[in-house]
Amino acid sequence: MKFSSLLVTLFFAQAITAQVIEKPKEIEPTQIKVTEEILETPPVQVQEGAFGASGEEVLISEVEIASDPRAAQFPGGQDSLMFYITDAVETFIFQDTNETFPWGEQVFVVFEVGTKGEIINPLVELGYNALLDSAALRIIREMPNWIPATNELGEPVVSTNRLTLTFDLFDEEMLDYEEMEEPGFKSHYASFEFGMQMNTNTAFGFDPNFSNSPEWQNVVPKSLVFNVNLFSTKFKIIENYLGLTTGYGFSFVSSEFKEAYTLVHTDGFTNAILDTAQHFNRNTLSVSYFTIPLLLEVTNKGSFKDAFYLNIGVIGGVRMYSQQRQTGVNANGDNYELTTKSKFNLNPWMLDATVRMGYGPFGVFATYAMLSTFKSGATVNQFPLRFGVSLNIPQ
Repeated sequence: MKFSSLLVTLFFAQAITAQVIEKPKEIEPTQIKVTEEILETPPVQVQEGAFGASGEEVLISEVEIASDPRAAQFPGGQDSLMFYITDAVETFIFQDTNETFPWGEQVFVVFEVGTKGEIINPLVELGYNALLDSAALRIIREMPNWIPATNELGEPVVSTNRLTLTFDLFDEEMLDYEEMEEPGFKSHYASFEFGMQMNTNTAFGFDPNFSNSPEWQNVVPKSLVFNVNLFSTKFKIIENYLGLTTGYGFSFVSSEFKEAYTLVHTDGFTNAILDTAQHFNRNTLSVSYFTIPLLLEVTNKGSFKDAFYLNIGVIGGVRMYSQQRQTGVNANGDNYELTTKSKFNLNPWMLDATVRMGYGPFGVFATYAMLSTFKSGATVNQFPLRFGVSLNIPQ
């Protein structure tokens, strides 16, 4: 009896199990919605690979890198950056007299460029020794401000940059100096200048009419000025925007008389005598000066060739040579030339106020004499106004 009951129980258990397996409960499929997430780039943290000049290992501060930035740029581009690094490295090498200098060694520096282009946190990422590491950091710190990186909205952002400094001398095969420019430090004074002169008879009066002394009126289109400014240098005052420019050069001035006047002079007096019997094709007083400028130069930030500039200051000089030259044709048709070399009681000194402006190699200039052409009391005072164009030469 117990056995029969056990069989019946097993039969019903099997039937129930079979029913569950054959008819499982249907489950509604789950709808999964996938959304895009913008993942922010994690901040970068770099550890210095060698001990710096201070002997301590330093960690670079965390910098958030903006998505898809336009990279920061050195003013003037890669060529200007290479020129700056090369010049700074060679200057450091020439200052070191150690015969065991580690030629060819490299220092890897990482730094940030701020939103205003300033250099932030320059640190040695992989160095060589304390001497080279310290020099590399100084070179990076003294770089001019960069053009900052921008995000996709055109807004300036902080960016991380790396440079490798090789402490070696570079020849022309490695660097083409003709294609490189030192950004923003070249003056715009060394030049060739061509212009004209107008004689005026009152200081800062700009009056070209000599009513009582018509002999000193000049023919402006024929009164020529040629300046050769051979050398110039600029001392930085405010970054690349303001500097003090000086140098040296030569000025050649030829003033054409309006009538047939001949200069005569004594030790302290100079006069012009009208020769009514002559008609000169040219009748000029030519004077040459050795000149030295002292100018404040204002430029926008950039390399020499793409910089606007404004020079304001004075140009001093000392007279070197003077002569009167007269050319014409005799009654018999013969050409003649008369040249009289003399000081003519001319002022031995020249001092002109000047304004010069332009863009890159091209410019204009104007000068006004603060000292009379002749010595005081020798004749009527003359204060020439000179103006013209210039072709600047980078130095």
